Amino acid sequence: MPILVMYTLLPDEIRDGRSADEFALNEAAAGIARALPGAQIAGVRGSVGEILEVLDAQRPDVVFNLCEAPFGRPHLEAHVAALLEWQGVRFTGSGSETLALCRRKDRTKAVLAAAGVPVAGADGFPCIVKPLDEDGSTGIDADSVCVDAAALDRARARIAGPAMVEEFLPGREFVVSLWGQKLPDHASIGEALFRHGLRLFTYASKWDTDSADFANSPVHYDTEIAAPLRDALVAAARGAWHAVGARGYLRVDLRLDQFGTPRVLDVNPNPEVSPGVGMHRAVLEAGWTWEQFAHRQVEWATC
Repeated sequence: MPILVMYTLLPDEIRDGRSADEFALNEAAAGIARALPGAQIAGVRGSVGEILEVLDAQRPDVVFNLCEAPFGRPHLEAHVAALLEWQGVRFTGSGSETLALCRRKDRTKAVLAAAGVPVAGADGFPCIVKPLDEDGSTGIDADSVCVDAAALDRARARIAGPAMVEEFLPGREFVVSLWGQKLPDHASIGEALFRHGLRLFTYASKWDTDSADFANSPVHYDTEIAAPLRDALVAAARGAWHAVGARGYLRVDLRLDQFGTPRVLDVNPNPEVSPGVGMHRAVLEAGWTWEQFAHRQVEWATC
């Protein structure tokens, strides 16, 4: 079965102080290809004509879709999935509607709440200010957590586009990775262990490996989680999966409120699969091999 691992190339120019690591997908693509002997790899800038030419040349039965930022623009991620759907090509991960929905934090939150998935409140201090339509913790730093109206005004002023304000929850933070075909049959839970005053994942903690924020936000998969809490975390994450219509694999960020109830902070379809981090690490921590995961994603692919 011909398999094509297709990913978006680094843009010519990276603006707004963003890290090249955020857009570097060559190692992720190579790791997937190694797990799928015989698979072909194609890096694309992201134009419709270019992608159609690659599909015509390769004629894959399945595309392992790693196209996250055509031309370095993450908001175009859903467009590649839509093009594959339009062409009737089977591809891995979530479809275009899910990818487009989860780009908008306000709409995702409304969908989750309507489905009965617990989410953070919108009022009171401390609160956190986030860009409304970004991912990867873009625009988030330590000062995104605000304790009063003045701090809130300053945080809003630092964000160029629309912003969302919500309650900053006081409890432990977890990352739940899910995978399955149409149902989230498999789960892996990591806990963020913030240190030295850091209270949240910032942009630096995710993309600047030399930063103090990166060093002070490790994720551990061996912390003690009582069975009722583990069940509640997985239930909330699975509720998010169903609410947004995910498929293949998904990462859900959750934090405990003052009563110890997990609340969903963010829903990330098609999360990072680079070696040693993100989905790759979660899968290995759950006892799977990367080869098993990659082959399952190909088997579960649809159009």
